[in-house]
Amino acid sequence: MGIKKTLGLGVASAALGLSLIGGGTFAYFSDTAESTATFAAGTLDLNTNPEQNVNLSNLKPGDIAVRSFTLQNNGTLDIKELKLATTYNVTDANTNNGSEDLGAHFKVKLLDSSYTSGPITGHVVGEATLKDLQNNPGYDLVANAFPGGISAAQSKTLKLAFEFVENGQDQNIFQGDSVAVTLTFNAKQGVGEFK
Repeated sequence: MGIKKTLGLGVASAALGLSLIGGGTFAYFSDTAESTATFAAGTLDLNTNPEQNVNLSNLKPGDIAVRSFTLQNNGTLDIKELKLATTYNVTDANTNNGSEDLGAHFKVKLLDSSYTSGPITGHVVGEATLKDLQNNPGYDLVANAFPGGISAAQSKTLKLAFEFVENGQDQNIFQGDSVAVTLTFNAKQGVGEFK
């Protein structure tokens, strides 16, 4: 074997040995970091004062009863939409109402925020009969009562007038009757935001 072949074989053997030794020891710097996240849903917590049951009794045609409701947002999210669902139950004291519905003779009127007391003329911003409110749940009397909604931890006052409508006709069949009204205020959050 010539010197060139011997040297070439020696270099090849050395390269093979180095590759066998170094091939299994490839190293690099590395690091890891961990991040934790908590996703907590906010809450909508709407409370009313007084309670939602409104008892209307001992009224005569032409009478108006005004009630104020403090709507308190005790949640952590802003209320952007407020809707009112209304149901009622008539007690026909003399069982003589026939097909007449006392709910059609009562109007619910939404009053503006400037109303304090006395006549409601000039303060009515929306109205509907109890019958219409119960039969048409899509009609929302209070949707525009609070244009900006109710912020978290804030409260707003809603003023409603309940009128026993004097229709100029004989309404004697309703003497002694009563109407129990339940108002349900449904609150909704605003549109989701990019956080």
